Amino acid sequence: MQQIDYQIDDFMLYCESKGLSKKTMASYEATLRLFARYLADNNAISDAIEVTETMIRTYIKVIQERGKYTFESNDKMKRTNCPEKGQTLVKNGLNIWY
Repeated sequence: MQQIDYQIDDFMLYCESKGLSKKTMASYEATLRLFARYLADNNAISDAIEVTETMIRTYIKVIQERGKYTFESNDKMKRTNCPEKGQTLVKNGLNIWY
């Protein structure tokens, strides 16, 4: 595990201590894991302290253009989502993967 994985785990514990719903926490964790995977693959980032505003803005642009589920946080999610079989539909300004 990379440092960023431990940092995500710590944040999730914080969210749990604040009483956030399981659905909200699952969404936060999935989003953060996808971002961490993107950072590792594209910027060789392994610690959240290394993340810059430019990296965040670039990531947002990528998911707006490609769709959130066109890449995965791990190999298990790749088998679940099967992004190579899906397409991204832009509807009302939102990317929808199907």
